[in-house]
Amino acid sequence: MIRYFVKRIPAVVLVISGMLSTASGQNSSTADNALTLLMEGNFAKAKTLAGEAISSGKNAGLAYAVRGRAKIATNEVTSAQQDINEAIKLSPDNGVYYTFQAIGYQLQKNDGLSAKTFEKALRLLASPKSAIEYYARAIVYENTKNEEAALADYSKSIELNPRFALSYVKRGWIYSDRKQADAAIAEFTKAITVTPTYTSCYFTRGNAYYGQQQYDQAIADFTKVIELDPKDDNAYFNRGVMYKKKGKYEEALADYAKVIELSPKDASLYGNRGNIYFILEKGDLAFSDYNKAIELDPKNALYYVNRGNTYVRWEQWDSALNDYNKAISLDPKYADAYLERGNIYLNNKKQSDLALADFNKVVEINPGYSNGYLNIGVVHHDKQAYSLAIASYTKAIEADPANILAYLNRADAYDAIGSKKQADLDRKKYADLGGKITASAGKTRSEIFPQGTFDAKLAEAALGRGLSRIVGKACTKKDGLIFPAAGVIVKLFPVTPYLEEWHKLRDQKESRKTGVYMSKEANKYSIEAVANSDGKFAFEGLKPGKYFVQLIHSFNQRKTARVYTGSYTSQNGPVRETTNYYYDEDYIVGRSQRLEKFIEIKEDGETKKFTLANGLIKTCEF
Repeated sequence: MIRYFVKRIPAVVLVISGMLSTASGQNSSTADNALTLLMEGNFAKAKTLAGEAISSGKNAGLAYAVRGRAKIATNEVTSAQQDINEAIKLSPDNGVYYTFQAIGYQLQKNDGLSAKTFEKALRLLASPKSAIEYYARAIVYENTKNEEAALADYSKSIELNPRFALSYVKRGWIYSDRKQADAAIAEFTKAITVTPTYTSCYFTRGNAYYGQQQYDQAIADFTKVIELDPKDDNAYFNRGVMYKKKGKYEEALADYAKVIELSPKDASLYGNRGNIYFILEKGDLAFSDYNKAIELDPKNALYYVNRGNTYVRWEQWDSALNDYNKAISLDPKYADAYLERGNIYLNNKKQSDLALADFNKVVEINPGYSNGYLNIGVVHHDKQAYSLAIASYTKAIEADPANILAYLNRADAYDAIGSKKQADLDRKKYADLGGKITASAGKTRSEIFPQGTFDAKLAEAALGRGLSRIVGKACTKKDGLIFPAAGVIVKLFPVTPYLEEWHKLRDQKESRKTGVYMSKEANKYSIEAVANSDGKFAFEGLKPGKYFVQLIHSFNQRKTARVYTGSYTSQNGPVRETTNYYYDEDYIVGRSQRLEKFIEIKEDGETKKFTLANGLIKTCEF
């Protein structure tokens, strides 16, 4: 977080030309000098000199206007408005003065009166002649959302007065709003060239450097502000932010300590310092600072999220959830609060549906949030919905092409659907971005899944209650022997497009090195029965439809082998006889046979009988 110096308010200055009908030599010169200082951004000296002109009692209109504008620069809004009102009393047809007054109303949150005063100012400034009149009209245009006209008038004021520092600043803000950072920095630099002691301009340029991630230049500008005004707590604050960005945590903490000395009631200070303590794994200190920030600013959602993160580090999940919930109640559009809460639902509470809802909310709030899509992908990945996971990881990469975890996760998802080439390309990209892939022995058997998405609602509806039944008997024939599937669990699945894709994929890809599986979620939508001692089983209360019945018949087969123990040789005359000796030894062979079949019920109330066997086994039939 970075805090800006002052609110973005239009700045106005005044010149004498065409504004006053009377002037006297020395007094006019004093007011003119005050005006010159004001135009160049030297507000303190301008205010002092304008006060001297007011005390003289001559040319007071201009002097009041200059002093009022200088007071606005130092946030003395009420007193500034009083001075501006005095200036208008002395010169009631001056469009620049009304522009100035409108700004005062704006700062006092009187938008209606401000708008009316801007309208009057614009009428009076219909034909500007001097630099200040173009400048004042530019302010009116800017406040009425006519940015091009405003930029043209600011440029005209600079053409008429090349030392008009405030016009450079205003033009710089317009470029900044247009994301033209280099142009904005150039304008702020021109203003500083006019007035090297223009404190707020260094601050503004420092913020522009921050936006460009030019942290060293930003530090130099904030340091200059501190040299010019050692009590500027905002400059210490922002310099501390820059030090944090550069990983210079001790320097940042020193600047924050100075801010506490100057402004001990600043909640954002404690929030930022808490972040540094969190990075340094000083959890107790971070927690203390987040508590202080919440005490000073209890309606700021950010501090609850940060404290929640501390609870997560301490594995206090419920306390973390409470803080994330509080943050969301304070700011329902705070994407990070939903992201962090979703992480707890997914990783600690094992509530993937709630996690998915939160991650979807993240990308609804911020469609460019890469990690929001990444986490959506993780939820689908965990559910083995790999095509959905790949789609989400792809969106994460589109939002942030440097999101290395999205490439790594997408590679795993591609592996899961058998797309090895795409997986290898993603792993290469992951490595190119700095990810480390360690060598491994690899899997002896790969696992792949259907690309389609399992429709839980469709499967649930297919398993609805009906009046039909399926009765079956399962046997395995081995070495001429029949083995009933006694005590075996039999599973019945509704036939869905996902199951059909899986079955087809299995026929194409299954081998000793490749297993083809349905997702965990798909496996949940099934009915189980247990076969009796004869291998018989039944499924009751089914509705018409197509079903897939499967069991794994694992059993032990007893076999006998003749074991040679030796021999005896005898000599009977010319005949030699040898006798071999054996004994029979029983041993057990483990067998496993997958038995499955598609069964269709066409009418409600129908009973379907069938046999599951590895071939034609007459004795296994009903």
